[in-house]
Amino acid sequence: MTETSPAAAPSTRTKPGVRRSGARPPEPAGGRREPFSRRYAAAVSILAGGVALYAMNLYFTAALLPSIVADIGGAPYYAWVATGFLMAAVIASMPVSRLLARLGASRAYLAGFTVFALGAACTAAATSMAALPVVRVVHGLGAGLVAGLGYAVIRGALPERLWTRAAGLVSAMWGVGTLVGPARPSRT
Repeated sequence: MTETSPAAAPSTRTKPGVRRSGARPPEPAGGRREPFSRRYAAAVSILAGGVALYAMNLYFTAALLPSIVADIGGAPYYAWVATGFLMAAVIASMPVSRLLARLGASRAYLAGFTVFALGAACTAAATSMAALPVVRVVHGLGAGLVAGLGYAVIRGALPERLWTRAAGLVSAMWGVGTLVGPARPSRT
């Protein structure tokens, strides 16, 4: 049996910042900017954008509702406008995984954004407060779909190293909605 001294053993360590010849650099660990890189920017924008649409819509409707009631009346329907939207959104978010399995991510998003846009157009065109809760249900269905898809598609659209950052970004859209949603010009 032969003993080798530590000085005679080949070193596997290198100085910090120096690569051994032939060694590959480690794969990036998902830096802060990587989700916004050209490779992932479109997917991240769609994932976060759906939740941002939902959040902003929820908050600016709450901020505008007193003005809407002042313009078209219908105070007894006031609470139903928000309640219908929220209930529909929660119900629509429940079958998201089945919708993904059936349609795939692209077509599921297309369906969600189409229903959301239809609900938004009908909400904008509503001339009576009695019709507003009904069209807000349609709007809520689309919002629930795109928000639910925002969380459900992360694992399929991005590599595992970005899942945590993407979930954080998508969740941060609630803060964006809180800040941007109620911001509106005051009436003079």
